[in-house]
Amino acid sequence: MPLSVYTDTSWNGLKLVTDTHQEDCDQRSRILTALGLSGDRLPQVDDENLFRYYKHLSENLSFPFTAYYPEPTNPREEVLHECKVLELLDPSRYVADEFDGIFCKTRKGAFEVNLPLVELEAPQESPNFQLIEDYWYWFWNWR
Repeated sequence: MPLSVYTDTSWNGLKLVTDTHQEDCDQRSRILTALGLSGDRLPQVDDENLFRYYKHLSENLSFPFTAYYPEPTNPREEVLHECKVLELLDPSRYVADEFDGIFCKTRKGAFEVNLPLVELEAPQESPNFQLIEDYWYWFWNWR
């Protein structure tokens, strides 16, 4: 059931009312919790919030885990694009910014490659799926 909410967006000086679904509210709530914030507005992506999200993901993701880079479009590509995510890279020591977000160390075959977490796709059955989806949603929509 849609829920009507006021937004901080205005048009010609009028507050806008938008419909949102419970699923959207749940995702927003999970993201705010991940960032250690309260309220109903998601913050912009910046260095401070990337570090907060890094801490949350570091504590809650199960490593190593399987991911795909890029996202496979057919079963054959699942094998070709599969990699193992070994760890997240601390943004205070490695590159993390509003363009690429948090990086992670991955293994693809015999090679270790650092990739932006936002570029990886976790399988839907993975216990890490929702955590990564929430991060992806926040990163792409609030930067």
